[in-house]
Amino acid sequence: MDTSMDILVTALLDLSVELPELPMPMLIGGGFGLYLKQRSLEKDETSARTIFPGESWAPARTTQDIDLLLPVEVIVNHEHTDAIRAALDRLGYTPIVEFFQFSKPTPKGPLKIDLMTGPVPPQLAAKVKRGKPRVRPYASKQLHAYLIEEALALGFEPFSLPLTGRHSDGSQGELVVYVPNPFTYLLMKLHAFSDRKEDSNKHLGSHHALDIYRIVSMLTRDEYDLVKRLSGKYANSEPVNTAAAIVGDFFSHRDSTGLLRLRQYASVTGLQLDSERVEEFVAVLGELFRQTVTAQDENTADADDRARHN
Repeated sequence: MDTSMDILVTALLDLSVELPELPMPMLIGGGFGLYLKQRSLEKDETSARTIFPGESWAPARTTQDIDLLLPVEVIVNHEHTDAIRAALDRLGYTPIVEFFQFSKPTPKGPLKIDLMTGPVPPQLAAKVKRGKPRVRPYASKQLHAYLIEEALALGFEPFSLPLTGRHSDGSQGELVVYVPNPFTYLLMKLHAFSDRKEDSNKHLGSHHALDIYRIVSMLTRDEYDLVKRLSGKYANSEPVNTAAAIVGDFFSHRDSTGLLRLRQYASVTGLQLDSERVEEFVAVLGELFRQTVTAQDENTADADDRARHN
C-alpha cells in the first residue's frame, strides 16, 4: 500500500479501538474507499475477473480524507452518535464544519474525516432531525451526518477487505473494513459529478469523472449483475432516474462533458487513457443506467402502439 495511505489506515485502526461496542461496520466511501478496493484487487490478482483487465485501470489516486458512511440505524441512536463524537474528541479531532466534519494534524498534513449517511427510511424518520444537508438524532446535537439521499442500498453487499497497519502508539493492528457496492458508489459519484461539473474550485468534477471510470473498470461479473439488478429494483426512484439522465447527458459519447472532464484530468496528470476502453466504459455505463430511461420510453411507446390499434 502507498505509504501516504498509512496515516489513514492508522486513523481507522485507532477509531476502531475507541469504538469496540458500536454495531457499526467501517464502511468507507470517497476516493479512499476506491483506493482500498483497487489495492485489494491488485494484491489478490482478481483483475482477470473484472470487466477491464488490471493493466488498463487508472492508477489508484491518493487522498487525505476519510468518508465514513454511517448506517441510519446508528444516526437515529443518540448513544451511538455520542460515542462516536467522544471517540473523535479523545483522538484529537476538532470540528472544521461543526458536528460532521473533523480534522486533526499529522506529520503528513491534516487528516479529515467526513461523516455521512444514506436516505432515512419512513419507519425511522420520526427519530431524526433534518437540517439539510444534515441529519442527527433528536436526543443529541453532538454529532451530525451529511445526508446523501442518492445513496440507495447503502450497506447492501459491500466489498470487504482486511487492513493491517500500526496504531498511533506504534503497535500492530488489523481491521476488516468495507467499501460500498458499486451500484451505491456509482449513484453517489454520478450525482457528485453533476453537482461539480462546472465548479472550478472542485476541478470541474474531473475527480468524480475519473472515479466513475474506475468503478466501472473494476466491476466483476457478479458486481455488474448486482448493479443491473439494483438499477432495475430502484428504477422508479428519483436518484436512479436522475443518474440515468446524467449518464445520457454527460457520458453518452466521446464529446460529452463527462468524457471531456475525464480527458482533462488525464492531460493534467499524465494518465494514459485507452480510447477503446473509454468507449467500452461509455457502453457499460449506459447498460447499467441509461437503459432505465430507455426501458421506460419503450414501454410508453408499446402502450401508445396498443392504444392506436385498439
